[in-house]
Amino acid sequence: MTKKLYLDDSYLTQIEAVVTACAAFEDNYAVELNETVFYPTGGGQPHDTGFLGDIPVIDVREENERVLHITQKPLNVGDIVTAKIDWPRRLDHMRQHAGEHLLSFAAKELFGAINVGFHMAATYCTIDIDIPLDASQVKTLEERTNELILENLPVFIRYAQPDELDDIPLRKRAAGLEGIIRIVYMPGGDSCTCCGTHVKNTGEIGSILITAADHYKGGERLTFVCGKRANAHSRSIQNIVSELARSYSCQAGDLIAAIQKQQQQMAALKRENGILNAKLNAYIMEELSENARQAGRVRLIVKQLDTAASQLRPLALALCKQPSVFSLLLASEGENVNYVLCRSENLKHDMGEFAPIVNAALNARGGGRQALAQGSAKLTGGINEALKQLEDYFEKRLMAEK
Repeated sequence: MTKKLYLDDSYLTQIEAVVTACAAFEDNYAVELNETVFYPTGGGQPHDTGFLGDIPVIDVREENERVLHITQKPLNVGDIVTAKIDWPRRLDHMRQHAGEHLLSFAAKELFGAINVGFHMAATYCTIDIDIPLDASQVKTLEERTNELILENLPVFIRYAQPDELDDIPLRKRAAGLEGIIRIVYMPGGDSCTCCGTHVKNTGEIGSILITAADHYKGGERLTFVCGKRANAHSRSIQNIVSELARSYSCQAGDLIAAIQKQQQQMAALKRENGILNAKLNAYIMEELSENARQAGRVRLIVKQLDTAASQLRPLALALCKQPSVFSLLLASEGENVNYVLCRSENLKHDMGEFAPIVNAALNARGGGRQALAQGSAKLTGGINEALKQLEDYFEKRLMAEK
């Protein structure tokens, strides 16, 4: 069994410890010490990192009261080593975990919500509560939690036997606890069973920022950051807002109005563009129909258009609303050329059967079925010759079927 010094002093960063065991472990080594300052992954909190002597500790796990320090090199049993944690990482975890306690306490205090899950990631934390919250409630929750942080409440650690827990007010009591139980207690704030590391006073958390709130499994998942993470997130958002304000030539406070104005202008332009496209397509359709090649009773249209590729499908469908039209329309888009192969409803040709022929001629990829097929290819210089060959082929096929 390893003596876990972090349980009584989260600020202890370095000790001299004796190596009591070392064994191969998942392509690495699991080193045990007589006592440790390294926190193992658990309770939603990630493990510490650091060094045993000059050997990096890349993971820390707990198995049956044994704390395993995972390293890439072995150590000798009986050696005395300096065990030193990465303090900035530990302090960050202490702030996030203490912030989680206050956030959970405030959620229960304000709304009767119960924390049913906690996870601390490298850049954010989440808690899951058992009831949904609206935006106004989330704002109130964040404000109340920051008030508790600013009150600079002391954070105490106490221990109790299981039969004593009924006499101790607890926000949350983990199930199945045996032996001596650790309680994290903030007078005027939270009190719950917990094995994690925390700051000595809530003021050390700095601040908390709820960055997202999503309905989740009938409750709410709150994503939040504390301390330097909150500062970094706020700075990132401020940089985005400032850059947007510059691009809109307005003050940050006027940004929403500027974006809404732009959206209205874009909607108006989209409507106008739709009207103009409809008129342009009508002219194009008229020209295509007038210059169609007669193949028996079918009007054959094979044409590369000087129009946006997005207009191909609407044009082809509009053309083929007329009876007895068989069309292959192309339009370039960057380095590609797109095609749409379409026929009128009164014709019985399966465009899915013609698509491989177009693909072979254009070195394209695509397909379809029944009345329409489509695809694309790299734009090359031989496309005009390929279109001429396709037009001749389609004419022969259509003439043969009259």
